Amino acid sequence: MGKLFFTDYGDVAKIERCDMDGQSRSRIVDSKIEQPYAITLDLVTKLVYWADVYLDYIEVVDYEGRNRHTVIHGRDVRHLYSLTMFENFIYAINLDNFTAKYKVSMTKINRFNGTDVQTLAKLENGGVVHVYHKLRQPLVRSHACELDVVGKPGGCSDICLLSSSHKAKTCRCRTGYSLGNDRKSCKRPKNELFLFYGKGRPGIIRAMDLNTKAADEYMIQVENLVNPRALDFHAETNYIYFADTTSFLIGRQKIDGTGRETILKDGVDNVEGIAVDWIGNNLYWTDDSYKKSISVARLEKASQTRKTLVEGQMSHPRAIVLDPLHGWMYWTDWEEEEIDNMTGRIERAWMDGSNRQLFVTTMMLWPNGLTLDLTTGILYWCDAYYDHIEKIFLNGTGRMIVYGGKEVNHPFGLSYYGTFIFWTEYTNGSIFQLDLMTRNVTLLRKERPPLFGLRIYDVQQQLRGENSTRGNNGGCNGLCLIIPGGRVCACADGQYLDEDNVTCKLTSGSPNHQQCHFGEFACRNGRCIQERWKCDGDNDC
Repeated sequence: MGKLFFTDYGDVAKIERCDMDGQSRSRIVDSKIEQPYAITLDLVTKLVYWADVYLDYIEVVDYEGRNRHTVIHGRDVRHLYSLTMFENFIYAINLDNFTAKYKVSMTKINRFNGTDVQTLAKLENGGVVHVYHKLRQPLVRSHACELDVVGKPGGCSDICLLSSSHKAKTCRCRTGYSLGNDRKSCKRPKNELFLFYGKGRPGIIRAMDLNTKAADEYMIQVENLVNPRALDFHAETNYIYFADTTSFLIGRQKIDGTGRETILKDGVDNVEGIAVDWIGNNLYWTDDSYKKSISVARLEKASQTRKTLVEGQMSHPRAIVLDPLHGWMYWTDWEEEEIDNMTGRIERAWMDGSNRQLFVTTMMLWPNGLTLDLTTGILYWCDAYYDHIEKIFLNGTGRMIVYGGKEVNHPFGLSYYGTFIFWTEYTNGSIFQLDLMTRNVTLLRKERPPLFGLRIYDVQQQLRGENSTRGNNGGCNGLCLIIPGGRVCACADGQYLDEDNVTCKLTSGSPNHQQCHFGEFACRNGRCIQERWKCDGDNDC
């Protein structure tokens, strides 16, 4: 048959089917159904059985959604979380007693006689049940994904999927590659261009093609996170950088899924925004902890080179963007309530932290996302209190509302590309695209909320710009920071710049072995890190 069946109990509970390559998707059950949690098939008679944990039943339909009837209903099937079938019986995992030692039972149900129910075993835990028998996986004489003469499944260079039957196939490519014109071979795009974003519950970072009709993702998603609120990328090394606010860390992973590591843990308290300086190879971030600060570190050896650039006189620093072509950084600072004329604002400073200036200070409360159009010199931001997107020229003129339609409810992440603005909705899990020329808004994707920051991974954007930081770290021993018209050398916290304005030396009185607190480990360079981080595979010093 070449069919795939699945349950969905989101906004509209339903059972759906599609071809095994994901095409020809259709609903077969969408009424009198609430929480279809488990599903199994009778491959011989082409029947679909499912259990609803809210309505307490097992029901059955044929592959077309017809001939629906109830197999069993009531107390015996109140908490079924897994089903399988063999011959005349359905086997189920029943989470039926949450207080007893044996919380899980294995139940056997006669599918032709709902009164014939047996408990086969009681278990302390369990979640999935299968029947292991060759009749559960019947063989066919031939199929479309058989190996060809050179060992490729169905002639596909990467992945062969059966489609509408076992005699039809579709070739697909692994993440980061696209299908060639022959519909069999896979190739890597020369200029990677895709959208990536962070989400919670579960905490992951995933990507999507800017062409919404394309199903391929361009990067291996970053998993095992909690709240990846801030992210950016470095095209030269193919790294995605992210801040997990709940886990108190900044990490990175390459778009092919390799190179996963935590680069900063010590003193990373509440990072709401990060930005990569692709020219100077530095990472900037905001920290909404008690210090209310903006810091910088080198992309490599981040923990040894971190420096606080701006501190204090902020309420809740959040998003940050960089203009390394001209040596400026911009960040948002939001207020919880409009009291005593306190409002949100956008500030800016040189990328070494000097020349700090207020940039936008009126009619603003919760400025979240921030993005730059470097070509025309325009700064865009979204405000989650006023529910709109605004822009202003970098010379401080031309402020205006770009869009404030019904789709803007609680915007969080914001990114500019070409003639489009993309944004995430924190509370309803939507990603929208705004055409700046026509003002048309397109829903690109709907996720389970919350959604956080997003970026456009555009290799061409980071090919722009050359300055004195390129090569040998600009001659600096520590940090090389871009400023308008040039660069300055700087040193990590606890160090100072020597008279040659290049070399970093340890400041007298910096943390040493005696000054580290109980439960901390003293590094050779004088830093104090948590004792539990010692020998964990990460260079935290």
